[in-house]
Amino acid sequence: MTTLLTLLESLALYLGWWARSLLAWRDPRAPMRPRRALLLLCGMPLFLLIQGIHAICLLLDDVLFPRYRRVDIGKAVFITGIPRSGTTFLHRTLAVDRQRYTTLTTWEALLAPSITQRKLLNGLGKLDRALGGWGRRNLDALTRRMTGDFAAIHDVGLNAAEEDYLTLLPAGGCFILMLVFPGSPGVQDLGHFDRRMRPARRRRLLHFYRGCLQRHLYADGGHRQLLSKNAAFGSWLAGLHSQFPEARFMICVRDPATALSSQLSSVASAGPLFGTSVDNIKFQQCFLNLFAETLDHLGETMANWSLSQGVVIDMDDMREQPSVIIMRALARIEEPMGPELADHIQQLPAGTTSQHRHTVESLAIPRDTMEATMRPGYQQVIALPQRIRITE
Repeated sequence: MTTLLTLLESLALYLGWWARSLLAWRDPRAPMRPRRALLLLCGMPLFLLIQGIHAICLLLDDVLFPRYRRVDIGKAVFITGIPRSGTTFLHRTLAVDRQRYTTLTTWEALLAPSITQRKLLNGLGKLDRALGGWGRRNLDALTRRMTGDFAAIHDVGLNAAEEDYLTLLPAGGCFILMLVFPGSPGVQDLGHFDRRMRPARRRRLLHFYRGCLQRHLYADGGHRQLLSKNAAFGSWLAGLHSQFPEARFMICVRDPATALSSQLSSVASAGPLFGTSVDNIKFQQCFLNLFAETLDHLGETMANWSLSQGVVIDMDDMREQPSVIIMRALARIEEPMGPELADHIQQLPAGTTSQHRHTVESLAIPRDTMEATMRPGYQQVIALPQRIRITE
């Protein structure tokens, strides 16, 4: 019943956000230009149709595979923090240990959030391989065309380990919606989850998310440990900890002004697609406030945790000595390493740099404003005893 209520609530929210976007055509964060009008009038009905199919299949799971509700999430590992702080690198490094960890891939999160869809698509995949893999090749080509320049910033592939918050799209709970509906308060609240989200809505989204993870573990066979990464879940930390008390958390941070610049640069390619004005100061201010409050929330929440419940990793440290930082972090949260993962971590190159080019000075917000807003929270987080340092 809770799942049905959440899905009906999401439909109402989507329709409200859609209507607001059509009416608020002078919003400087998303001015109504021809491409945005086309997206809202033609793309949104298709999107709602897809989410409706997901919703039906999620409800079918309760009929066809009711035992998934008995799956224990247990000692999952959650990777979060602030965006563009090394979460993807850490996630995909740990995901190398396929014997121990299971993590959602892009196709599972976007195309098959339900067990019903997973079974169906796996069957179609077997048929496609038997016929020479034509369908898979075309899907891969379509993915490359759709991601375009973004692939140089964040490697995208149907079988790549990906953020499982995409499974929250049917529930209207995925922060990526900020790129489509930047002026909608209900979407902005997703980035300030523990502090601003209405308590009832917050409980329903956490319950729905738990069900998505249980579905994944059930479809995976229930023998591996969950590895989850969502950079946008920094503001969900208290809620996640209450929902998954046995879980351990790896919190990634970075110089906040640089992280904000990288984040806004990374979504710039999506601006023309969604008709969003990423360069607008009001749009950038939303992300500035999100980063500042998330850092403050991380510091406040983790200050009450034991040393083994979570660790803080600064991106500069991980870039300088990745093997040292990651191995110490895993040891701190009492997470064992198999020989394959240990060997992989030891071979990680030190001092690597990203191909993603961006500058803080290119933002509409003055650097002094960014520093005054975000620096206190960042200093609080990196001063926590849970921080993993190169020299200890």
